[in-house]
Amino acid sequence: MRPAEIENAIQLAYETRLRQNPSGRPLGWRLLYSPCRVLDGARVAFVGLNPGGTTIDPDHGVFSSERGSAYRKEVENWGASSQLQDQVLELFRRLNVPPEEVLAGNLVPFRSPSEDTLENAPGAIEFGRTLWAEILKTARPSLVVSMGATANREVAQLLGVNDVKSYPVGWGNYTASRGRFSDGTWIGLPHLSRFAIMKRAPSQAALAELFRGLDTV
Repeated sequence: MRPAEIENAIQLAYETRLRQNPSGRPLGWRLLYSPCRVLDGARVAFVGLNPGGTTIDPDHGVFSSERGSAYRKEVENWGASSQLQDQVLELFRRLNVPPEEVLAGNLVPFRSPSEDTLENAPGAIEFGRTLWAEILKTARPSLVVSMGATANREVAQLLGVNDVKSYPVGWGNYTASRGRFSDGTWIGLPHLSRFAIMKRAPSQAALAELFRGLDTV
């Protein structure tokens, strides 16, 4: 699918959701936190579940972030969520990839204040799987990192991941996952907004093992 086709598909699906829930509050949608060019090819993909928050910032990208990676604070100011920006940028640094070159986005483009408040979550997730099947087929990343339990489950299923192993992350009993798919490696992380492991000293040895060999994928 071309970018215009992807954007049209999302907008049509979003408008359908609004018609099905006319009493709901329109919260908009958002797909990529990177420039549109990453859809043509990227070594690394980073996928979360869906955009959060309760408001639409008109200065933020919708389909893509053409001013640069939205995880950079000089591009977007996320206020209370700035820790997530810090954590994700540290992830990209560990993977030795410029943030603007990462295919970074949301499996489900529709915004909700939390995962629990995502309207018709099964339908939204199914739409996201269909969308990202096309996106990943074109971009062909050799490393796909997802974040959060639901995104991890759905992305691993979408990629057909096998040989999955669990790795402690140095935070109680919490773990990350690593597995293989036909074109490369998948990593599933706990949600970095709640588990700030990327810069946490007690987690570094565990993360070194989890990401071993992936800075040159």
